[in-house]
Amino acid sequence: MLRLATANKLSSLEKPKDVYISSEEFSVDNDTLTPTFKLKRHQAGKMYQGPIDSMYEKITAAENARDAQTR
Repeated sequence: MLRLATANKLSSLEKPKDVYISSEEFSVDNDTLTPTFKLKRHQAGKMYQGPIDSMYEKITAAENARDAQTR
């Protein structure tokens, strides 16, 4: 993933730090889509808040470990 981002000359802000793949699709039934198939961002955010927080914790820990090694 990072190799591809670097090869395409993405800036550091554009490079993904982590990816979460869910087996559950967005749908009207699980209340993440409206009947016209528009994303309900607030609902999707609530649904995936746990994995999002987990990714940020992992990224922060990795960055802190990297910074501790460079001191």
